Amino acid sequence: MANFSYKAIDHNGEAENGYLFAETLDEASMELKNRKLIPLKLKKINRRFNLNPFTSIGFSKLSMISRQLSTLVNSGIPVDQALDSVAEQIEPSRVRNKLKQVSLKVKSGFKFSESLEEHPESFDKLYCSLVKAGESSGELGIILEKTSDFLEKRANMTQEITGALVYPIILFSVAIGIISLLLAYVVPDVVSQFNSLDRELPFLTKSLIFLSEIISSPFFLISLVTIPLVTFFLVRRIGIKKVRTIFDKFLLKVPVIKNFLLDADLSRFSSSLSLLRTGNVSIINALEISADTITNSFLKSEIKKTSIGVREGETLASSLQKVSVIPPLAVQMIQNGENSGKLEEMLFKLSEYLETRFKNSVKIAMNLLEPLVIIILGIFVALIVLAILLPLIQLNTFTTMI
Repeated sequence: MANFSYKAIDHNGEAENGYLFAETLDEASMELKNRKLIPLKLKKINRRFNLNPFTSIGFSKLSMISRQLSTLVNSGIPVDQALDSVAEQIEPSRVRNKLKQVSLKVKSGFKFSESLEEHPESFDKLYCSLVKAGESSGELGIILEKTSDFLEKRANMTQEITGALVYPIILFSVAIGIISLLLAYVVPDVVSQFNSLDRELPFLTKSLIFLSEIISSPFFLISLVTIPLVTFFLVRRIGIKKVRTIFDKFLLKVPVIKNFLLDADLSRFSSSLSLLRTGNVSIINALEISADTITNSFLKSEIKKTSIGVREGETLASSLQKVSVIPPLAVQMIQNGENSGKLEEMLFKLSEYLETRFKNSVKIAMNLLEPLVIIILGIFVALIVLAILLPLIQLNTFTTMI
């Protein structure tokens, strides 16, 4: 079923803009006539534009929408009216239009979950599955509220990761830029004064001159362009997905980074799995859907493989135990949840524990990383100064001896 945008005039002569769903353009035109509207403009919306990242809805915005919908649905307001009410108050206009499209399809007789599935760029498989579970159980409002909490935590975690990385990256980039400018423009003018000296220069000074010549060389500037291009074509030839999997697998072997990635990804995975199981989604489907919340492609593929073992009768814990990168503590907590019949509750506790550990790790890393970058910059600048001063000290010593 295609999506159409229209501009029409109602029986009062007032203009109306909106969206509707139909199989063909003729059916869309007939639908407008059934609504007693005179179409002025009717256009099919090409689905390829859904790939535009600017059409997606962020976690924070989606969390707010879900919470408002939850409040209205729990008050007994029908879903389509709740969607219209939220759409009237939401910004920006693209999000408002998205909700209106969903509302129109609900009014056409489709389920809320089916209407959301028409917009995968904004409502992912996890969100649609949770809504479907809420519809099946008759607890849509409660599920939407829990989904809002989940999305809020996910948004906070994303913000913490971004906040933890932005300042050190900016600081490190500025440091590299300053050092490169010193080596390219300042150092050559200073060290050129040493060429007239008929003496062996210290090793540190010669190293600085060599590094300065490399950065000042036109070949260095050419390599800054050619190396990324060559890397890009190699990645395209090998396959972006394959290269990313190899790189992600490597990251899970780096001691410090490994803990950050695992805590963040496994926290999202266990939280979404807990939500889906609470909504009575089958463990197989819940595993595959929850795996999509994992950002590390290698870990995602390994966890998706565990659904095969679960389908064959294995327990979730025994299947996850085969994934070597998953911490034993996580497997043990899941096993305890299965043995006690409280898997959903234990998954939620595991998510809370991993999220707390992640936040503490971020704070510690931030406290250590900022001074570490400053110290590295200070050492490098000190080496440059020392490399320049050493020949002057040698010259002064030689002059004194004469």
